Amino acid sequence: MEVSGKRRDPDLDKGSADATVYCQPCGEGGKRAVAKGFCQTCEEYMCDPCIEAHKRFKVSRNHIMLSKDKMPSFYPSTKQSDIGDTEYCKKHPKEMIKFYCPTHGDLGCGDCVVLDHRSCKVDYIADVAKDFVIGNEFKELGPSIKRTDDFLSGSISNVSELLDEVENQSKHEIARLRKFRAEINTYLDRREKELLDNIRKVKIDDEKVLNTLKTDCESAKSGLEAMKADLSSGDISVNQRYVAARRAEKDLRNILDKTKQMTGLIKARKYRFTKDEDTERLLGSNMGLGKLDVAGEFFPVPDLSTVTWKKGADINVKTSQDQATCWITGSAVLTSGLFLLADWNKQ
Repeated sequence: MEVSGKRRDPDLDKGSADATVYCQPCGEGGKRAVAKGFCQTCEEYMCDPCIEAHKRFKVSRNHIMLSKDKMPSFYPSTKQSDIGDTEYCKKHPKEMIKFYCPTHGDLGCGDCVVLDHRSCKVDYIADVAKDFVIGNEFKELGPSIKRTDDFLSGSISNVSELLDEVENQSKHEIARLRKFRAEINTYLDRREKELLDNIRKVKIDDEKVLNTLKTDCESAKSGLEAMKADLSSGDISVNQRYVAARRAEKDLRNILDKTKQMTGLIKARKYRFTKDEDTERLLGSNMGLGKLDVAGEFFPVPDLSTVTWKKGADINVKTSQDQATCWITGSAVLTSGLFLLADWNKQ
C-alpha cells in the first residue's frame, strides 16, 4: 500500500501546544466537543458537561481533575484521532478521517485504508490539504458548484412546469368528465320524464273511461230502483200500474242494451316498464361513462437561449424516391424517440 507524501505515522505523533483536543467520553458516543479539562485518574480529556457529571458520580468524584490551563496538550494513552481537526469516519466512528483515495474518490481513516484501499495510492490529508486548498482544483469547485446549482435549478423549474401541466390537465379532464356526466344526467332526466308522462297519460285515459262507465252504471241503477218503487207502490190504480210496467219493459231493454255495450268497454290497459338494453349493458360495463387513455407524455420545453449547440453526426433523411436534395423546413418531437421532419418539396 502506497501513501502519497506520508513521512510518519500520525498516530505516533506528539500533539502540539496549539492542537485542538476533544472530549474522549463524547467521542465514544459519536459526538465531538472541545476538551476543557483532563482527569489524571481516568487519563481522559473531558468537556465541561462531562467534568460536571464526573464530579457528581460517587465512583469518580474524588478523581484528580486538571483544568484546561494545566492539562497536558498530549497524553500517551490518547490517540491522535482525539486531537484531530477533520471529522469522524462514518464507517469507523471512533477514528478520524486522515486519508483520501484519488482512485475511488473516498475519504477514510487508517482502518478504511487497510481494509478497502490496500493497493491504492492514497493521500495523507495533513500533507496535501494546504496545497490543495490554494490550488486550481479547489478553485474549480466554485464554478462546478454553480454549474450543478444551475442544472438543479433548471430541473426544479422543469419539474415545477410539469407539475403545473399535470394539475391543469387533471382539472381539464375532470371538467370534461363532469360535463359528460351532466349531459348523461340531463338525458336520463328527460327520458324519465317522457316515460313518467306516458304512464300518467295511460292512467288518466283509463281512469276517465272507467269513471264514465261507473257513472252510467250508477245512473242506470238509480233508474232501476225508481222503477221498482213505482211497480211495487200500493197507491196507484191498476191502469197506472199497467203504464208503469210497460214503461219499465222499455227502460229495461234500454238498460240491458247499454249494459251489453259497456261490457266491452269495462277494461284497462296493462303496461310494464321495459329496461333499455343499451342502458342495461352500460350498467354492467366496467367502462361506463368512458375510460382514461394515456395519449402521450409531457416534456419540459427547453430554454433555447441557454442551450449549448454542437454539431453531431449527420443524419441522412433522403429516401430512395427522392430525386432532389432534401431541404428540411420544420421539425417536431411527437413522442419520446419519434421525430417529425418536414421537407419543402413534399406535400
